[in-house]
Amino acid sequence: MKFVAIAALLLLMDAPAASPAGAATVLRDLLDGGSAELAESPPQTENAALDLTSLRKQGIDSYRQGDYALALRTFRQVIAADPSDVVAYNVAGNSALRLKDYPAAVDLLNHALELRPDEYHCLSSLMRAYTLAEMTAKRDELRSHIEELAKGSKLPPTFSYVFDTFTAGDKRIEVAMFPQIQGFYGERYRFIAYDPGGKVVFCVTLESDQLEQPRWAKEHPKEAAAGGRRFSLDGYSREAHETYGFFDGEPAYDGVREEVKKVYAGAKKPISRTSFPSPQPIPGEN
Repeated sequence: MKFVAIAALLLLMDAPAASPAGAATVLRDLLDGGSAELAESPPQTENAALDLTSLRKQGIDSYRQGDYALALRTFRQVIAADPSDVVAYNVAGNSALRLKDYPAAVDLLNHALELRPDEYHCLSSLMRAYTLAEMTAKRDELRSHIEELAKGSKLPPTFSYVFDTFTAGDKRIEVAMFPQIQGFYGERYRFIAYDPGGKVVFCVTLESDQLEQPRWAKEHPKEAAAGGRRFSLDGYSREAHETYGFFDGEPAYDGVREEVKKVYAGAKKPISRTSFPSPQPIPGEN
């Protein structure tokens, strides 16, 4: 059975089904990575520290419960009391993203990156904010910077970022790219479909399955020696995995995008389908 069960990498992604455990893990990563910055916060009285701890907990609880407006207000209070709290800026920014307040999201996430330059959760969230806000010039500028970081191996191998979006019927498609082909199935692009309520309902991936590479390399030795790989276009729902076709070598993004549009329009049918014995999470869900 071919199924991608890769954790979503975009911090507190804009999906109502985001799991509390996933959010907690990302927040813990940020906190662990920023102990020095947090330690440099101005001295506080014991009562003030307790109040801030309580506010942070209230903000996280509000976020997990889907009350993003309250989470945003709460973390703005935290920021006012402790302007060095990168996690507060990050969660506030992602709360603003959920509320589609893109100017606020961009401002807050940029503040987070000023506190901790090139922190990868914040980079990913800011890329998504620029993309959804249609701030093309800013998106492209940040994307170039991210690609430089990726070339310098300064990002985790599982890092991804949203850089494109389009509609398919009543669905919104967000496109994430993995600079480094990642995971056993080797994802390069992930086209995540959200219904009008913001729920992930389907995902199409361009991937390069590790198991398929040895045979392809024997059939295409020159291409494989030059770093070429075999790719496939795959679809994932809760009920099944489908394959729509294969590519000898990595196809250009624009061509892949057009093929994916055909999938979502029902004009491109799968060449194979494997049903799951029980409902499975869809790639892109938190």
